[in-house]
Amino acid sequence: MDLIKKIAAVAIVSSLFSTAVFAADQSAMIKEGRKVFVTKKLGNCLACHSVQGDNNIPQTGNLGPKLANLDKYPKEYLFEKIWDPNKTNPVTIMPPMGRNHKISKEQVNALVAYLQATTKTK
Repeated sequence: MDLIKKIAAVAIVSSLFSTAVFAADQSAMIKEGRKVFVTKKLGNCLACHSVQGDNNIPQTGNLGPKLANLDKYPKEYLFEKIWDPNKTNPVTIMPPMGRNHKISKEQVNALVAYLQATTKTK
């Protein structure tokens, strides 16, 4: 019986540790995504978009749609919209940030994490 308790305790501690590591990784990813959103030499998304939920950045972008409630969309959909928006909208004026090698796949994933975390439906 002691062995079962030890195994259960190890499983619980391991689960808590991996949850904490995931949260830290997610937090770092969101921070990187915000950097991509606001940095002119990276995504420079704020040049065209305003974003719901982040009042610490200028909300002057009005060429593209306001980014809100993006937690409702699948990550893969948002990734593709940033990587190459021409696939789903051939006449879009949004540049294909990934296809043009402006930002990396990792940066697009970070940007998606930032947008989904920041624009959560209230």
